[in-house]
Amino acid sequence: MPKINRLTVITGTLLLIFIGLIYLFAWSSIFTAKSIVISGAPTVESKKLVLTTSGILVGEKMARIEPRSVAQRLSSLTWIQDVQVSRNWISGDVGITVEPRKPSAYFAGKTIDSTGTIFLLPGFTGADLPYVAAATPALGVDAIALFRSLPPSFRGKIISLSARNESNFSMRLAYQGRELAVKWGASEKSALKVQVFNALMKLPENKNLRRVDLSAAHAPIVK
Repeated sequence: MPKINRLTVITGTLLLIFIGLIYLFAWSSIFTAKSIVISGAPTVESKKLVLTTSGILVGEKMARIEPRSVAQRLSSLTWIQDVQVSRNWISGDVGITVEPRKPSAYFAGKTIDSTGTIFLLPGFTGADLPYVAAATPALGVDAIALFRSLPPSFRGKIISLSARNESNFSMRLAYQGRELAVKWGASEKSALKVQVFNALMKLPENKNLRRVDLSAAHAPIVK
């Protein structure tokens, strides 16, 4: 066979193989998404939202599912901190793994995490979180840091925290069937302030008090 004919045959064969592969991966029903596996979504509602936002459908051609594009769409959901999308060409599984933000408190009608990111997590009903009121998310983060620094026995009594500035924190506590307003002051000397609070609450004359000022831990004021 002349050399030019052999080259023509080889070129034609490679072209046919190339066209066949394109058809196989992009058009045939062999490599399609048979299932969409979502992991990391903390609630039923958030899992449904991930599926809807991903835009992926069972039966869709695997070659047309672009992991980066899917991840970019999902990054629009503020409650997602990180997301990974993968395709298994053999099993037909499309995997979506999300890392959700962890709510630390309620802030401005939504939840806020330890980084100051405000988000709304579908289906989340974490009633044990404190309510934080602050002029800015940064102050909200400071209030959360104060909350986390407190011992669990005291932290469990806190209903809400507010922060006017870095040296003026206050909180409302549920204590033995009544609500107390506590002026905390700066976030420093928290261990001493908790100790002083516990000592004050043990005194018989304080059984009906409603307000405690601990901003000066060595000179507390009660009302």
